[in-house]
Amino acid sequence: MKKELFNYSAIDGDGKALSGQIEASNLNDALSKIRQMGIFPSHVIAVDEQTASRNILIAIIEKLNFPKQGVAKFKLDDRVVFTRQLAVLLNAGLPLVKGLQTLNKQTRFGRMKIMLDDIINMIQSGKTFSGALAHYPDSFSHVYINVVKSGETGGALDGVLKRLADYLERNLRLTQRIKAALIYPSLVLVVSIIILGFVVAFVIPRFMELFQNSGIALPLLTRMLLVFSNFLLERWYLFFGAIALMFVSYKLLLRNYSVRYFNDKIILNIPVFGLLIQKVTASRFARTLATLLEGGVPILRALELTKQVSGNEVVVKAINSVYESVREGGFISKVLESTKVFPQLMVNMIEVGEESGALDQMLTKVADTYEEEIEITAGALTSLLEPILVIFMGVVVGIIVLSMFLPLITLINSLGV
Repeated sequence: MKKELFNYSAIDGDGKALSGQIEASNLNDALSKIRQMGIFPSHVIAVDEQTASRNILIAIIEKLNFPKQGVAKFKLDDRVVFTRQLAVLLNAGLPLVKGLQTLNKQTRFGRMKIMLDDIINMIQSGKTFSGALAHYPDSFSHVYINVVKSGETGGALDGVLKRLADYLERNLRLTQRIKAALIYPSLVLVVSIIILGFVVAFVIPRFMELFQNSGIALPLLTRMLLVFSNFLLERWYLFFGAIALMFVSYKLLLRNYSVRYFNDKIILNIPVFGLLIQKVTASRFARTLATLLEGGVPILRALELTKQVSGNEVVVKAINSVYESVREGGFISKVLESTKVFPQLMVNMIEVGEESGALDQMLTKVADTYEEEIEITAGALTSLLEPILVIFMGVVVGIIVLSMFLPLITLINSLGV
């Protein structure tokens, strides 16, 4: 009789969850064999049936206009957990496929699970882990894939994944620090705009009716505020339309390289905020390059990948100069110094790393140094933005109050009070 392959989930006598595959003539035979192993089956399904069910689900998702590749996107925090747990499982001695299957059981049923199923099936069909990850570029960056590839080549995938998890964790922490620093000023600004909009659109017109009915001549400042208030009430769609048009135009202009480069250069030179961006850029450059070099990626390839995560055309140009210099046998530090993009401290530390032959370790120290400075600079930025917002609100409120009190004083004088 022809044998079939069954996937099973079971529980042993200690209540521990187990899983595996077993060959049997049919489902009853599979259940019998599993029980003979001294464990209790909780879920048993033929491999062909499981594959068919998965294909049906994929077909349904495709009908809903979700392409198979890229439908499941790991958030950064999810990617950190996935990478860290997989590194631990591989370090404990589990084969790659078994480790992925173990993690997949923790994943809720849906598109994410389909992605992991697909990766597992591709590996079982002969693809490399990095090759399977490359099918999901929305979830796994070029940096991630290339580091994994170098780990596969060097036979140290668990160590490489641990370094990747550290790299992603640092990026997550850096992003959270910057967001936390900007949350309060952003909230104050939004609330202030809402309150001012309400005052200009609904409170001021009530006062203006009183002044207009009195027949007194309104001062220029009051008339200007009244025109703006009426415009918001009657032509609000033009106001918001103009804002949307400016935003769209800005995005379209950024498609041009020269405009994008000029824009990025301005951003790097904004007081305080530009300094924060410079430090974030320096930290990201050092951390990414260090991770790639520690993972065994060749220096030229590492520079290419680092360029892709910079997010700033001025920095990209600087890294291109470094790439050309290194390709011709030059030093990274010399070119970085000539570009004037990265801080001098970073250049000096990299120079020491090149001279000592420990560039990857020195890059890690550079990243650690600037991540600490980023927290300080972000705090300074928050402290600076708070009084600026207070002054801005004070000026706006002062203008509104003045524009309302000027005609009120004129009205009082005309009544002889």
